[in-house]
Amino acid sequence: MVKKDKFDAIFFDLDDTLFNSSLMSQTARRNAIRALKEAGIELDEDTAFGILLDIVGKYGSNYNEHFNRLIEELGYEVHPKLIAAAVVAYHNTKFGLLRAFPGVILTLLTLMKSIKIGIISDGIKLKQWEKLTYLGIQHFFDVVVINDLPSQWKPSVFGFKVAMKKLELTDPSRIIYVGNKTATDILGANNMGIVSVLFDPNKYVDIEKLSKKEKPKFVIHKFTEVAEIAGFKQIMWRFS
Repeated sequence: MVKKDKFDAIFFDLDDTLFNSSLMSQTARRNAIRALKEAGIELDEDTAFGILLDIVGKYGSNYNEHFNRLIEELGYEVHPKLIAAAVVAYHNTKFGLLRAFPGVILTLLTLMKSIKIGIISDGIKLKQWEKLTYLGIQHFFDVVVINDLPSQWKPSVFGFKVAMKKLELTDPSRIIYVGNKTATDILGANNMGIVSVLFDPNKYVDIEKLSKKEKPKFVIHKFTEVAEIAGFKQIMWRFS
């Protein structure tokens, strides 16, 4: 276990680090397609899902008219009834699946008593704050930095510098950053000289194949391991 006074702060990525964003998005998109089918559009669900993924890839995940373009690609007129069916199904599923990974809440409660914690995430500010709010952790953090301009997205060190400035921190080697993507989260933290921690719950990442710049200082498969790296005893739920 690391000495408790070694670190000044721990920062976290949000999507696929604190909750399963990939599962949420995939399931929500499939349910939106089923809603379009129920609304009268003849389609093959797998084919439509592939088309939708292409649209997301072309326009970006924050584009507001994915379903408009999908309906057009399927050869139908873009009607408000169809858009509403898809959007409602998408959001109902999305918010129903917005749940923190196991161990996240307990770990944050463990850390927030003893060390500064924060979020450094890329995306639209309102959408990212909505996620934090639905997760019920919007008040947990000493700093939340959401990079909404592509030029600021990780692996840029922009967000790290902003978070450090807000907390008046000067030594990046005394900061931990936990993320799930080696090409953005880990590379960005390493570029800044921050202690990088890769959260890889499904053990997908082959560390040996990573470049030196993308290799994390630590790899964890359970979120509760963050507290151990920082030198804190993890609190546990009590049932008695």
